[in-house]
Amino acid sequence: MRQILSSFLRPVAVMAMGMLCAFTAQALPLSSPRYVILVTIDGLRAEMVDDPLMPSPFLKMMSREGLRISKVIGVPPAGTYPSHTTLVTGEVPARHRVFYNRPFLWNKDTARISYWYADSIAVPTIWQRAHEAGMKTASLFWPVSTGSPYIDYNVPEFWSLDYSCDQMEYIKPYCSPMGILDELERNACGKLDTITYQAGSLQRDGRTAAMANYLMNHYQPRLMTIHLITTDYSQHALGTKSQQLLQDMGSADHAVGTIIENLRLTNRLDSTVLIVTGDHGFCDYSQTLSPNVWLTRDGLLSERPGGEWKACFYGGGNTSFLYLRKPNDKKTLRRIRRMLEQLPAEEKNLFRIVEKEELTAKGADPAVALALEPIVGVAVTNNRTGKVVEQRKGGTHGFISGQDATTLIAYGPGITPSRQDSIRQTEIAPWILHLLSIPQAP
Repeated sequence: MRQILSSFLRPVAVMAMGMLCAFTAQALPLSSPRYVILVTIDGLRAEMVDDPLMPSPFLKMMSREGLRISKVIGVPPAGTYPSHTTLVTGEVPARHRVFYNRPFLWNKDTARISYWYADSIAVPTIWQRAHEAGMKTASLFWPVSTGSPYIDYNVPEFWSLDYSCDQMEYIKPYCSPMGILDELERNACGKLDTITYQAGSLQRDGRTAAMANYLMNHYQPRLMTIHLITTDYSQHALGTKSQQLLQDMGSADHAVGTIIENLRLTNRLDSTVLIVTGDHGFCDYSQTLSPNVWLTRDGLLSERPGGEWKACFYGGGNTSFLYLRKPNDKKTLRRIRRMLEQLPAEEKNLFRIVEKEELTAKGADPAVALALEPIVGVAVTNNRTGKVVEQRKGGTHGFISGQDATTLIAYGPGITPSRQDSIRQTEIAPWILHLLSIPQAP
């Protein structure tokens, strides 16, 4: 779904040096690096770096020798698309306008639609700021980057709704410059298809790193953003303790190590800051909660998308956000509050109500009337029929209260070994602009 939001563009809020104190003074480089590479490992948790049983030797090395921030506090909800957009804008969803992985389309089916296009972002990005400063930019499989005019070398996260087609061939017209993915296949990563590059495949992260190294070596982008996704799949399916996650973590760590090795072999280690972070963390769950079932039972929501409705809960990650068909429908909202108050204890004890004031303060969609945040161990669904509570296991993210925080490591010239407890995800983009010596916006 393409959203043209240029009329809402405003200068990105680049924080003054006083705001940059969130990064310890010892951690800031003494001089500006020439290159900055931002890598996200989808679903990266602090334990995946710190646990000696986790196969993450390169991240552990970076953590020892560079800046380590134990906890990065995300945005509401802590999900792949809103979080990645915050990483490149420094803004909360209420400002950048990417609220979920898939947009809420007012009781229409959104199961196969995502915020793919860069023009969904309502504020300037670090790609734009770097490009306007005369710097080359590159990006690999970053969410909400399709069609960005500010990424010189771009292979976006994008796919066809026809899942039977060759997805890598499908996205080639959406890459820039035209032919860049063919060039990468010839010279860097080999042929990409459903066997060699499927989502969740162990091969995927390594091939992404090979693409990144080729772009760095041949085109020297000053700013590069890279999304590694494999660790997200195993944690969703199997939780945070599986053997599969160990294998996926090894794959992601090896990709980071391949990038570090390439910087060393091309004599760029002393001119490149490498930042590795996540978009969110993960929490295990053993139960699911489906609040829309309450609404359908009460006649407020059709059993299928597209029917009559007065209210709908929309699961953005692991928080369920309540939308009213008529935003000022106070009667329906009171009815829902009474319904929630009268729930049996075994259902009512599984969540807390997040009021609009808290949602506004944290930057959620202003159209949301309230939200339900489950306790750790419970995941939410958008199901409209069936049981309200079911027994099911897996991993989830998207809390409001930060139970699923991610972590950050920065490594490179001038960054001295240091550790910090926490920062907000909104602070990372301004820091990257500071590293690249891009002046503050007026």
